[in-house]
Amino acid sequence: MEFSERTQVFIVASYYKHLTETFGERGKAAFLHGVKHYAMQRGSRMAQRAIRAGETLDYGTFCRYGEWIPSEEAKRSGTANTMEIVSISPDYETHVTVCPWYLAFQEFDAGEAGKLYCSCLDEAINQGFNGQIQFHTVQTKHTQDVCIFRVDNSGMTKETSLEKHMEYVKGFDYHCAHTYYAIGEMVKAIFEKEGENLCEAVMADIEKKFGLETADTLRTYKDENFNCC
Repeated sequence: MEFSERTQVFIVASYYKHLTETFGERGKAAFLHGVKHYAMQRGSRMAQRAIRAGETLDYGTFCRYGEWIPSEEAKRSGTANTMEIVSISPDYETHVTVCPWYLAFQEFDAGEAGKLYCSCLDEAINQGFNGQIQFHTVQTKHTQDVCIFRVDNSGMTKETSLEKHMEYVKGFDYHCAHTYYAIGEMVKAIFEKEGENLCEAVMADIEKKFGLETADTLRTYKDENFNCC
């Protein structure tokens, strides 16, 4: 099984479905809390690597230490993330015109989950990296034609390197496992035994959709410390 943005979205959508069906508004709040937990862990890992290398935790460093690149599945299907830089200084603004995550949320009829997920994800990753970065999700494709992201007074220039440290890029098996276990950690903490049962239901959904091999690959990450880089 090939892991991709679609796999990650399915996991997110399954959590949202089970949480809202079981716990209503409390489930929606738990979902949002779990997504932010996942995102801030990811941002923190990026910051840890940058600090180790003696880098300043500014937005340029944030871009260079990102942990993902488009999956092979997204590239083959022509759905890989397509971003345009429309402003560099003083505010750094990017527009996303093609987004494989958005397309997958639509495919799985999970627009409400996607709208909530995308509203907070990138801001929380930046918070985990450096809470002083003024990063804003202005709008997403769930409500408009393009996603718009803006960093106020970013300090970026035309000379700022955006070349990614490829040695720190993670495969989508890792990203999917992190998504499953980070959201699940919060679900279990909030809802205790009911939360444990819900996480098992999400894993059952994954196995039914993508097969035993996919589920077993995720299970190999059970003891991974996602807090550390």
